[in-house]
Amino acid sequence: LRILVLGRSNSGKSSLITLLLKFRTPTEGRITLGGVDLATLHGNDVRARIGYLSQRTHLLSGTVREALNLADPDAAEPALWAVLQAVELEAVVRALPQGLDTWVGEGGLLLSGGQARRLALAQVVLKNAPVWILDEPTEGLDDATARALMSTLARLISDRTLLLITHDAQLTDALTITRAVTMTEGRV
Repeated sequence: LRILVLGRSNSGKSSLITLLLKFRTPTEGRITLGGVDLATLHGNDVRARIGYLSQRTHLLSGTVREALNLADPDAAEPALWAVLQAVELEAVVRALPQGLDTWVGEGGLLLSGGQARRLALAQVVLKNAPVWILDEPTEGLDDATARALMSTLARLISDRTLLLITHDAQLTDALTITRAVTMTEGRV
């Protein structure tokens, strides 16, 4: 299932995400994950099944390797390089002075905005959760890199559920969207 969510700023997209991640509970209706009502699940159990890329890049101070190991502490080095390649970041990291062990600073400060965004996306890919929520995954990327990244995501998604939130629906061609919805004033 691949759902595209469109909507202007303040249309309710962020509120939808907080509900899906169980940071808030719905005042009406219910949300299910794999047929199970979220109300019956612990928030950490819900979030363990969801790979989430927020609209703002959140990286802790550390190295590229440490950032990736937050998603999968047991990932071997070849897996780290493979995920960097998948998010169009391998060449950038290989060119860094210490490769995977290069310090990138708080929030990826020593990376460009697009590079930090792709590193955060690499964390989602490496987590290997059955559900991905990607909020503006191509933000800060040039058009060619954004299109290449979306093509790669199409291959990586395979049997996962994807909720893609974007302002640029033209970039979704490679994803074979199952359903597109528009949010307005908190409603689909």
